[in-house]
Formats: sequence, structure tokens, C-alpha cells
Amino acid sequence: MSRKASVLLLGICVLMVAPSATPLLGAPASAKPNAGQITFELKYRGLTGAKGEPRMGFSWGFGSSNEPQSRFTKSLNLPKEKAIYIPQLPLLGQAGNEDALALELDGDKSVALYVDLNGDGKLSPNEKILPSKEKSPRDPGILYVTPDFKARTKDGKETTYRVLVIDGTYSAAGGKVEHSPMFSPACLWEGAGVMDGKPFHLVLLDNDFDGQFTQFGQDGCALMPEAEYAKALESGYLPSQRLSRLVPIGQQFYTLRMETTPDGAQPARAVLTKSESPLGKIALELKGSEGMKAVLTSLYLCGREGDTFFNLAGKGAIEQALPVGSYLVENGAISYGSANPEEWLTDFSSGPEITVSADASCLLKLGQPKLTPSVVKRQDRYRPDAKPGAVFKKGDDIYCSPEVKGMASEKYRSFSRMSGDKVPDPTIRIVDANGKEVASASISMPYGSRGSGLSWKTQNVEPGKYTVLMTVETGPLAGKLEGKTEITIE
Repeated sequence: MSRKASVLLLGICVLMVAPSATPLLGAPASAKPNAGQITFELKYRGLTGAKGEPRMGFSWGFGSSNEPQSRFTKSLNLPKEKAIYIPQLPLLGQAGNEDALALELDGDKSVALYVDLNGDGKLSPNEKILPSKEKSPRDPGILYVTPDFKARTKDGKETTYRVLVIDGTYSAAGGKVEHSPMFSPACLWEGAGVMDGKPFHLVLLDNDFDGQFTQFGQDGCALMPEAEYAKALESGYLPSQRLSRLVPIGQQFYTLRMETTPDGAQPARAVLTKSESPLGKIALELKGSEGMKAVLTSLYLCGREGDTFFNLAGKGAIEQALPVGSYLVENGAISYGSANPEEWLTDFSSGPEITVSADASCLLKLGQPKLTPSVVKRQDRYRPDAKPGAVFKKGDDIYCSPEVKGMASEKYRSFSRMSGDKVPDPTIRIVDANGKEVASASISMPYGSRGSGLSWKTQNVEPGKYTVLMTVETGPLAGKLEGKTEITIE
């Protein structure tokens, strides 16, 4: 196996308790609650992967290798072909890129996980971890849960943490079983508070796996009535949002202030204060064919300062009033149709910046999509900074995919019928200077992230000019879109 970096959204997470009663950072001179405040005293909770614990649905992969690299993994003296070695977790804080973890194998299964939790380069009694009795959320897979250890956050602070590891397996070429270990935080911070006489539960999640739980926009938050939290635990799914400075509860907005221990390493208290900001609303104008009807069915907004996030979804959510201010439209979905707005559905990303004003409707103008073929080197297709090219060398493996942008530079990712009836697939054709087709494909949706397109190997083609032709069906929004671009093979 080669070292490889990969991140998957797939996983699990859960934790234990240890309160803190030290002075707090972020607390005002007088931290006494008032009538407009709700306070959550936060406690650490370590998770085990057991049924009834929250599952957050994210995990990370750091790759693996067959050779030990560090003093710790070399000291284990595991027989060759009986172990795989994993690059250190950033939270363990060792210098360099040496591995700090190993899986001991017995045939196709792992039987133990070794983790240098204290970073001293040698095996301690609690650093050999046996498989958990709990069922792995990934099948096939074996679950391991570390004990609590002192983790290093990215800014060097020390905090309590634990990690859940899933040794997943898959069949490779020739039937050989390969191991794909995945990691999730196995801890959270939680607290209880009372809002309008009703008990609420607050959970903070380390979404970016860096040991911190209080970063607006980077970490996660679940805030719900205690009764809904209990139901979420029964279902095994904990709905969460990105941690936001402004939090809606019903029709009221609250400002969230996080208070931490003096070293800033651990959450200690969350304080919600009723916001007095004036409110405004958002309305949609979708430019397309005459007489078309459209409804904004979801919208994700990020405040200009990068610390406020609103996820508007579900019936009536878009009509909700919002605090005044400027917001970047990160993504959304629109239903539309010629007879009624429930015929077609499209989703988009990278929308414009909008400004919500007091007692007014901010008009979000979208639509009039145009299709532009995107052509990049195949190895660059997932790079966010990859720029479409016009000139390539013979032998390049190039990748062609449609890019559909609207009037506000929003990027459309798919168009589908809400009835479920099939929509014609987007098509891609490449023709030479004489109009002769040299490559073609029908591709699936979504396609806006360069995840679906035509790969064209140019080793055996003649140098010269070629035209890339594409079509995308949008229904009553803009009909069949057509686009073309010229490229040169040298």
C-alpha cells in the first residue's frame, strides 16, 4: 500500500464527561445571566461507538504504508506482512511526518491497534488497543476506540481528546484484501439550558478534527429541545450545523458567545443572548422562459465576517426573516416549472453576495444559465484552483466537463424532474477540424464539480485544432443549453 491522503464523509463520533470550574476566557467582567440570556455549562463527553450515542457522519483517512518509520512503530517489532503503519494524527503533536499508529494483522483481519498516545516513542500499557465489542459503523470493518489522551491543538494548546478508528477492508486486484483505516473524533462538549421554560441541549463538535470545538464556521453545533435530542439519540443521527455566532431558535435570533478555559484550549461555557438586530427577508427572481414559476427550496448563507451561517431549508424556511447584514450565498436549490413550480429541480453553488435590509425583501436574482465546456488535464480535475486550458501537448490525458453558470455567476450542478422521469443526459463530443467525431460520451449528473465528464487520451491523435461540443437539458428554465470551446493539441 502506498501513502495516500484522503478525506471521506462517512463515519461516527461520541464522548464522556469532565466539568471545568476555572476562570474563563471570553467572559465579560460580570458573567451573571440576565433575563435575555441562556447559559450552558459545558462538559466533556468521551464516546465509545455504542448504540444510543450521537453519530455525526464524518471521518478522515490519512493513508498507510507497509514499513515502520518512527521509533515507536519500529519498537513494536511486528512481523513483516503482519502490520500496516499509519501517519501520525496531527492531534498527537509529534514533530515531522513519522507514523505513530500501527494495526497488527492476523490474516485478513486486524487484531490490535497501537497508538503512541503520549508521544514518548515507546509502548505504554494503554497504547495497545483491542477491538471494541461495539459493531463497526462501516461493514466490513473493525472498530477501535482510544482512551482519553492529551491532544495538541493546531495552535499548540493541550486538551483532552479521544479518537475512534475503523479498520475498513476492501478487495483489491487478485482478491487481495486491503485495509483502509478511517478516523473520527470520539468526543464532544455538551450542556443543558432552559429557554422560555423549555429544557434545551447543546452539543459542540470538532468538525475539522483539530482538537478545538469553538471555531465559528469550522466546528459543528447541535442545539435542540431536550426531548428532540433524546429522539435523535434513539435514531443514531444527530442533526448539526456549522457553529455560528447568530443562532435562530423559532422566530427569535440569539448571539452565541463561547467562553473557554484560561489557556483557550477547552470550551467551558456557551452563552446565548437575544439579538436586537432588525430583520429583513429574501425573495427570489429566477430568469428563464416567460411565465415560468419558481420557488427557492433551500439556501445556505455565510455572513460577510465568516462567523455567521444560516441553513434555510424545508417548507416555509425561505420566508423566514433574517438579521440585517451582508451574506454570501454558498449554495441552494430551486424548484421551477411552466405550469407550477413543482415540475423541475436544480441545485447551485457559489452564488452572489446579498444584503438584507430592515423591513424589506432582498431580491436574489438568478438564472439565465449559459453552458461553457471546461477542459483541464485529467490529473487536475479535482483541484479547486485548476484553470480550463486551450492548448495541450500530444500525450496529455485531458478531461472535459460542462460548467453551467447563471447571471450572478452561480454554478448549476444538476437539473432534474421532480416526478422522477428521466432527463436526457448531458452529452460531450469532440470533433476535429474537418468535423469528424474523435470522442464522445453521455455523462451523469451532478456534473458541476468535474466529477462527471469525458476523459480523452491524446497519445494517438494528430496535432491540430479540435472543438469540444456539449449539451445540457434544463427544461423550462432555458431549454437545451449548447456550448463549445476550441482547443489545440500540439
